Amino acid sequence: MTQGRLVRLVFVGLLLLTAGSSWFAESESARGVATTAFIMTVVAAKLHLVGMHFMELGHAPFALKLAFHGWIVVVWGLIVGFS
Repeated sequence: MTQGRLVRLVFVGLLLLTAGSSWFAESESARGVATTAFIMTVVAAKLHLVGMHFMELGHAPFALKLAFHGWIVVVWGLIVGFS
């Protein structure tokens, strides 16, 4: 798969994840901690995709990748934990 095709697929995936999570968050059944956890998990997946494919962290040193993913996990835990 060429790099351009991969970037386009990731971009379309990000658009679909955004549309789906927005629709779900606005639905009548979207209440409570489970909804927050689901939306934040989608956000974490989107952060991973953006970081790896658009910020070129896929080619970064291991320590930087570890710090980036650690930050995602900590922020996810804080938001879900306080909701």
